[in-house]
Amino acid sequence: MPEETQKKQNPRLEVTLVDSLDNVELMQLCEVTREAISVGESFNWLSMPEEKALENYWKGVVLMRERSLFLPKMDGQIAGSCQLVRPPVSNEVGAFRAEIVNFFLAPWARDHGLAKEMISRMQDYAIVQGCRSLDISVRSDQLAAIAICEWLGMEKWGTKKRFAYVGNKFLSGFYYTKDLD
Repeated sequence: MPEETQKKQNPRLEVTLVDSLDNVELMQLCEVTREAISVGESFNWLSMPEEKALENYWKGVVLMRERSLFLPKMDGQIAGSCQLVRPPVSNEVGAFRAEIVNFFLAPWARDHGLAKEMISRMQDYAIVQGCRSLDISVRSDQLAAIAICEWLGMEKWGTKKRFAYVGNKFLSGFYYTKDLD
């Protein structure tokens, strides 16, 4: 089998927890965000934000103490992102839980197991950080994300009929949770 064909079948996958972004990482992250937005698979944007807005968003994420940014990579290229958000220190009664937010992969990075690897790594990190419960909310049309939640053994505990407004109509959303202890 030619080396290039084998490389496409077995790409090098990794997931890293980052606390800063260099210029190349920021550029790659903005690019995969735009790719995900363009196919309707991003986290909250429906229209393409200006480049500076994307850059500022990602720079802000790494500055927030309560957020942990995980970047999946395929053959060294950033392929998406996922964030673990813990309550602020002023929320002592909720300190036991964390939420997965802004979880996406670029279209070219799908179907290689990278999403499962990213969520598994995030769950392991949450446990090490003392989290005892993990939550996520997902739009009803995000079938791949729903499948990942169910694969992870998360329990769907609720549905909200007016979760998102996309294409001039309301979409429902699902709430999932998982006890980690």
